[in-house]
This record gives sequence, C-alpha cells and structure tokens, in this order.
Amino acid sequence: MNKNLFYIILFLSLSVNISFAQDDDENPGVKKADWLYDGYEYIKARDIYLKVAQRGYVSDYLYKKLGDSYFKTAEYRKAVKWYEKLFKRANPEPEYYFRYAQCLKASGRREEGDKYLQQYYALVDDKFRNDKVRKKAYILYDNDIPLEYSSYKIDSLKLNTKFSDFAPVIFKEKLIFASAGFHPVGYKKKWQNGQPYFDLYEGKINAPNDITGVHPLNGDINTEYHESSATFTPDGKTMYFSRNNYKKAQNSNANLSKLKIYRAEKINGEWKTIEELPFNSDNFTFTHPSLSPDGKRLYFASDMPGTFGNSDIWYVDIYEDNSYSYPQNLGPKINTTERESFPFISSDSKIYFSSDGQLGYGGLDIFVADIDKNGMMGDVLNLGKPINTQQDDFAFTIDPVKEYGYFSSSRNNKEMRDNIYVFYKSNEIKKGDEKDLLSKQQDSIKMAIPTKEAIVQGKDLGKILDLKPVYFEYGHYDIGPRAALEIEKVMAVLRKYPKLKLEIRAHTDSQSSASFNMKLSQKRAKAAYDYMVSFGIDPSRITYKGYGETQPVNKCRDGVKCTEMEHRANRRSEFIIIDDSK
Repeated sequence: MNKNLFYIILFLSLSVNISFAQDDDENPGVKKADWLYDGYEYIKARDIYLKVAQRGYVSDYLYKKLGDSYFKTAEYRKAVKWYEKLFKRANPEPEYYFRYAQCLKASGRREEGDKYLQQYYALVDDKFRNDKVRKKAYILYDNDIPLEYSSYKIDSLKLNTKFSDFAPVIFKEKLIFASAGFHPVGYKKKWQNGQPYFDLYEGKINAPNDITGVHPLNGDINTEYHESSATFTPDGKTMYFSRNNYKKAQNSNANLSKLKIYRAEKINGEWKTIEELPFNSDNFTFTHPSLSPDGKRLYFASDMPGTFGNSDIWYVDIYEDNSYSYPQNLGPKINTTERESFPFISSDSKIYFSSDGQLGYGGLDIFVADIDKNGMMGDVLNLGKPINTQQDDFAFTIDPVKEYGYFSSSRNNKEMRDNIYVFYKSNEIKKGDEKDLLSKQQDSIKMAIPTKEAIVQGKDLGKILDLKPVYFEYGHYDIGPRAALEIEKVMAVLRKYPKLKLEIRAHTDSQSSASFNMKLSQKRAKAAYDYMVSFGIDPSRITYKGYGETQPVNKCRDGVKCTEMEHRANRRSEFIIIDDSK
C-alpha cells in the first residue's frame, strides 16, 4: 500500500491517543514525532521515531508507535519487527494482539498470527470469532468462502501507473477511479511523500482490461487536494464522492485532515454545484459513499459516535427532497472492533466491503453478504483467493450480469503501491490452481480412502469420505478448484477399487422454477461426470442424474422464506454407491 496521508485516512479513521510514560515525555524526539503522528503524518513521525530508536532509546511506547506507524501505512512486514520487540517486553493492550496477528499473517507466518488472533478475541470476549479461529473455519477451501470466486481470472489493469490507482467503480460503460498518476507532465503539486494528490478520472470500458480515453472528471470535482470513491444515481445526474481538506494542528507542524462526503450535479456535461452532505462533521471521518441500485440509500464508512471499532459501515436514506435520514449503523454482523470500509452495493442486492476485523488472510480482505428486501444483512462470507491475499484487498465493484469487475490491492509489494485489478469469469477450470492444490493435498487425499468394509451399496460416498460438500453458486454449474479437490478424493477411491460404481446426484434450491431447476441440476451432475471422465475415470462406472429442487435437506421449499446459507445447503452433489463389488 502506498504511503500517503489520504489513503491512510481512507482506512484508519481514528488516531490512537496513548498517554506516554514520563521518560517518553522527556525525550524531545518522541514528543515531536507524537505531534506529527497525531496529525496523521505517520511517515514523518516514523522517521523521527526510528532515529530515536537508533540512538539506543528503548521503551514500550516507542515500539508501539513504530509498529503502529508501519501498520497504518499497511507496511505489515516492517511492523512485525517492532511489535515483536514490544511483546518481548510487555503484555500490551488487546488491540496490539490484533495488529501483531495481522502483520504476522501478512508476512506469511500464519500459525503465529492465528495464535495471537485467538488471544485477541479472548481478551475482547468475542467468542464467535475466537471459535472460528480455533477451528480454522475461515481458511481457503472452506465452505465459508463462496465457490464462484475461485473460478475468476485476475489481471492487473493495463491503465495502472507508477503511482497509486484505486477505488474503481463501473458506471454506464465507464470506469471511474482515483489516481495519483494521470496528472499532466510538469504537475508539481505533491504531498509529503512525493506522490501527487489523488483526483477522480474516467475511461471508456471497451473490454474488461481495455480502458481508453482516460481523463479527469469534467467540472469542479478535482481540487488541489484529494478526491476519491465516486458513486452515481441511476440516471447519472448526481454523484457522491469523498474529498478532504487540511488544517494546521495547534502547537505542531502536522496537518490534520478529515474526509467528508460531497454531492455534485451534472449540468451540461460537467459536475457542478458541489455541496457537503449535512451529516458530515469536522470531528469525524465520512468516506467511501456507495448508493443502492435504486439510488434511495447511501452507504458509507465512518468513525462517528456509535462505531464499534476504528471505522464502521453506515447508511442514510435519501428522501425525494434530497434530505437525509439520521445515519444508521449496519450492526455487528458486518462491523467489528476493527476496520470496515469501501462498501459497494451490487444490482443483485449484495453488499461487498473490506474488513480486517472479519476472519481473513491478513490485511484488509473483501467480504460479501446478501441484503434482503427489508435491508437486513445475510451471512458474511470471505471472497477467498484469488480475490483476497495476505496484503490489503479493497474497493470491489462488479457487474453480476456481465460477470466481470474490478478491485484494488497492494499485493504488488515490491513497488509498495496500490493497483486496480480486473477479474472476469472463466468457464475453464484453472488447471494451474488445481495442480498446485492437489499436489499439496496428496496426503489428505490418500488418508481419505476408506476400507472395503466401509463401502456399502446405497450409501453416499461423500459422507463416507467426509467430503466438504460440493456446493454450487446460484445459477451456476461449473467446477471450481475447491470442488475439484473433493471430487479428486472420490476419484482416488474409484482408482483404488476398480469395480466400484457410482451415481452422481445433483440438487438445486427452490429459488427458480421447478423446470429450470431440473435442467440446472442435470447440468451440474453432468459437469461432475465430465470432470471425472476427463481425468481418466471409465464412463461406464459412473452415471449422473439431476433431481432439481425435489429433495431439499431443510425446510426451503417453494414459498418458504430462507437465508442464503439455507438455500445454499440444497445446491449440492452426492456420490451414491450403486455397485459395491469388493
């Protein structure tokens, strides 16, 4: 992640105000750095903290500040060094267990990170997430991750510059995004780390990774400081976006800044009549606006009173006279004690958002939850790899009909900048992913093979093998890498016992018509059949059949209100033994 003030504030809405010990107070270097740190000037502050540390000065407070200054600029690997020193000296506040865990995981030290994360959840009495960590239920290839995303292909967007590019959004065949790299030649307005300030740009989407005609948004949007995170009403006449202003901190050479949300109207092709939204505050951050598809509700991130952690996702209803309801917090299912940011509401009623408080891989991960007709949130799911990594992944946008979209990520660690990535649906199974996955899972595949006595005609081999269910996403029938792992275990048994025969049975939920579901289940059963045959299984040993919505495993029949997870349980495959010849 880049090292600029605006981007830091996008993720961290609260500065940590820790009263320092007497010896820290008496050290002029630390005191000067604190002024900068409290003004969000983390990089300048860190330079001073480092000089103090190099002179041999040692204190818990100094190590906290050094670790935090790297953590807040998303340089997690570098933060590990100072948090490690801190934990060798003391048992700090609970938030440091969380930060250290995130930094360890982002550095590839996952087991250590899980240990500290479990201690953190114990300290803050979050029994739900503590249990999840203990069971490792959030790791890759677990059912808490939507299967559909494992089959997306990902590329770095061609328009990325040598500076940071992020916060993409799709609107009417255009990509709107924030960038520090498209300023004209000779542009000299730069902020403290040498990068230009961010402005909002747009380009025409010819194909998912072909964006042309990039230019700044017309009108009065871009200023000498930062603009980002645009969202548009359905008619394209109104835009909401984030903008910040600076003011000098008292008794310090640091700059203080708070992000606010603004509204603009499109007049004769240009964005005019910029106005600040009335619920903004000089004392809190309001950012990352995202409109619902009908334009009647505005979601955003804020650290305003009522926030559970560092920043939460909130919303306001927009009335016909362009007034707004009082901000409402989305609640503890979405928000945690840490950072939630960058909400995006898709046309198929899902909320995507970034969080480092939900269970993930390290840094910020992208999550999704369904929104029902009453605005209630469904189960929160991690999008998994390849969307999420150990680094920060955020600002997700998708066209669910055309099956492509964009997101931002700092996975390009060598250059320490944020890039925009494009993802699009691939109908081909990712053989590289499967090969890598299966090579790592050979021992578990071999251990799964049951004895002859366990194989009984009429039984589901999937249950005998204790397979993770081969689920399908709504309306889909393709086999992704995680489903392939489970099918590989079935094929291992077929290879071990050459006379064994199976019937593949596929089932759907009840959300579409019965005829559609019957056809879809046939396609799902055939997809598993074709996959096994393609890997050398004799087709005479396997048959397949679709059962549609006729055999649900729960109450979710036509007309019964169910959650997405309940519907998902019915989108499954079974492997029934039809000949158990020994």
